[in-house]
Formats: sequence, structure tokens, C-alpha cells
Amino acid sequence: MRCRKKTFKKALKIIVLCHLAYVLVIAILCVIFLFIDPPFTSLMAYRTVFSGMPPRKHISVSIDYLPRKYKNLLVYTEDPTFYSHYGIDLPSIFSAYRTNLKYGRKLYGGSTISQQLARTLFLFPEKLYIRKYLELWTALTMELVLPKQRILELYLNYAEWGRGIYGIQSAAYYYYGTSVTKLGDDSIIRLLTLLPSPCRYTPFSFESRMVLRMRYEKLSELLNNIYTAQ
Repeated sequence: MRCRKKTFKKALKIIVLCHLAYVLVIAILCVIFLFIDPPFTSLMAYRTVFSGMPPRKHISVSIDYLPRKYKNLLVYTEDPTFYSHYGIDLPSIFSAYRTNLKYGRKLYGGSTISQQLARTLFLFPEKLYIRKYLELWTALTMELVLPKQRILELYLNYAEWGRGIYGIQSAAYYYYGTSVTKLGDDSIIRLLTLLPSPCRYTPFSFESRMVLRMRYEKLSELLNNIYTAQ
């Protein structure tokens, strides 16, 4: 019995130390990312190694140059409680878990923008529960270090927008040949529509999939509501 208890305590200590080390590394990187943009992300590495999709030319854009209506549109669609939560939205996670149990497969994750950024910068896209667990710790750590606007800026600059395309500015140049600041409403809506399936569709082909077509219509309606509110 004593031997088992001693082994348990040792294992528990190792687990705690591993968690602390992981959080510390993420915190240090986040402090660095307060001032500079990451030169490379774990998602870029994953796509390069496992999918044969090296990143194309990456172009960042300051969030200050993006119209507020588009930032609001992204938040309303991807994470309505973005400005009030601390990295995770437990009701959304539990709802996604129940849905996954109902259908017997991992369809939804209930991820916030912070969680999506966490797996983009530090983790991997495979739908595994261990990744979701690490994602939670990473998002909570990020929220302690990075202000909301910086999280949103990093998300916009590093989210996947196509095969080897990362960031909304890179996507704007790749698909439309111009800066995102010069795009009209419909082009922005089409780019935001791609976020759930960026490697399978383009802004000009997603209408073949009903779910994305409905997302496009929802985004268009939301933008009209934003105009009305203003």
C-alpha cells in the first residue's frame, strides 16, 4: 500500500511539473508575441510535413487598419462571447460534447477564438481529446498574457485561409490580388465563409456545399444588422 501511495505521489508530482513547464513555455512565447509576430506556427509545420502544403508568402496586417464592422462580424460569427470570457466558453464546449456523443463522432469542438489561435500557434488540427485538453490550458494562459485585441490580430493574421495560405491579408492578395483593406463587403464575407473548410474550398467554390452557403447567407445578414445598428 505504501509503495502504491509513493508511486502515485511521484506520478502526480511529474504531472504537475509537466503542466507548469508547459504553461511557462506558452507564457514566455506569448510575452514575445506581444511585440513581434511569430515567424512560423505549429499549424504551418504540420501542414508542411503531413499534407505537403508549405506556407505561401505570408503578409500580415495591423488590426487597426481593418474596419470595425469586419472585426465585429468575425467575432459575432466565430465567438460571440469573445470579449467576456477568459479563453474558454464552457457552455459551448459541453454543448459540442453532447452533440458529438449524439452522432458518435467529433463534429464540433465549441472552440473560442482564443482556443482556435492556441491550436494554430502551438498545437495541431487533429480532433483528439488530448489536443482539446492542451488547447484549454493554452487558451487560458494566452488570455493572461495577451490583450483581446492582440489575440484577435494574431488570429486574423495566422488562421488558415487555403492550402498554404495563412492570414486574411495573405488570402486577400492570393484570391483577389489586393489588400484586405481595399476589399468590398461581399469579398470579406466570402473570405470569412471559408474558415471552417479553408483547404477544400475557395471564395468562388464554397457555394457547392450547403453548410458553407448557409454560413455565407448568415454572414451577409449579420453584416446588414451591423450596418443597421450603426
